[in-house]
Amino acid sequence: MSEKKRRQEQSKVTERVETAKSGYVDERNEQVKQEAIDAVNLVVQVLKQVEEKKKEEAVKSIEEALGKLEVLVAKDPDLQLFPVDVQEQVVDYPGTVEEVVAAKKTVKELIEKDEFQAARELMLTLASELDIYITALPIGTYPAALKAIVPLIEEEKYDEATALLVQVLETLVLQKVVIPLPIVRAEKAVEVAAAAANDESKKADRKELEELLAYTKEQLLLAQALGYGKVEEDYKELLEMVDAIEKKLEGGEETKGVFDDLLEKLNGFMGGFNKAG
Repeated sequence: MSEKKRRQEQSKVTERVETAKSGYVDERNEQVKQEAIDAVNLVVQVLKQVEEKKKEEAVKSIEEALGKLEVLVAKDPDLQLFPVDVQEQVVDYPGTVEEVVAAKKTVKELIEKDEFQAARELMLTLASELDIYITALPIGTYPAALKAIVPLIEEEKYDEATALLVQVLETLVLQKVVIPLPIVRAEKAVEVAAAAANDESKKADRKELEELLAYTKEQLLLAQALGYGKVEEDYKELLEMVDAIEKKLEGGEETKGVFDDLLEKLNGFMGGFNKAG
């Protein structure tokens, strides 16, 4: 395959990876409810009103917040956590599998010498992931806590009301979704390979398919080395499937459909990571 062709295929994979990354974040942003945001902002407003001893305004704001929460429950009575904010962060280890193995060995050596902070700093670099942080409002406890504040305000027990308001704000739940980038890259490389292999309008370039498969294997081994998923169970079948496809390509077998099972397996594997925890 020419260098120009190689760059084109790499560009296709990179473009799909970036689209996937944006998609994971957009998916979470779409779950954010304006009523939940409004309710939290109203609680912050109540805190200020209580500090200024504006009794009537504070009670009115709480009533408004409770109304927002009722709307949320009406919209989705089964949901327990309503997202109010989504943030993202990318940590992308630039090294190879061999460098990961060497780094892990260094970490062990540092720990054996009780150099925990140095080990910690090195360990923090051993990640290649998109982290999505979701702040969510717990609907099960929020309304009751707000209702308990009303009599305190009406009795002008402002210090107690302030303390309880702070507790309410602290009940917001922080969730984290970890999307391993090497697995995303492997998945998207197989997507590109499957599209090329299944294209009936032209003959697939075997060299192109072999290079995409090699990249897929490289990324899976990197994900395994970095410890994403169950490193023994999860990767065994995937790597066996890669090796089987490699033999088919080398043997000159029909390419149509050869990547389909691997792509389905990778899609399922990725789905297991796209969960808040």
